[in-house]
Amino acid sequence: MNTDQPTWDFTSRELQIISYIQRGNSTKEIADQLSVSEYTIKRHRQNISKKADVSGKTSFRRFIKNYRLPPQLEK
Repeated sequence: MNTDQPTWDFTSRELQIISYIQRGNSTKEIADQLSVSEYTIKRHRQNISKKADVSGKTSFRRFIKNYRLPPQLEK
C-alpha cells in the first residue's frame, strides 16, 4: 500500500507559505516577513486551496495540518 501523499504542483513560494501557516503565522505576519502585501498572501492561499482541491477554512486548515513539507523546508 502506498502511503505517500499525493503530489501537487506547488510553487516554491506556495510551499514557503504552507510552512509559515503550519508554524502558526497569520496572513499579516507572513506578509511582513516576506515583505509582500497581505493580498499577495491571500492569493497564494487561494492558489494552494485550488491546487489541493479544498474549499472552506476548515478543509484548508485540515489540509495544511496534514500536509508534509519536503524535507528541505521542514524546520
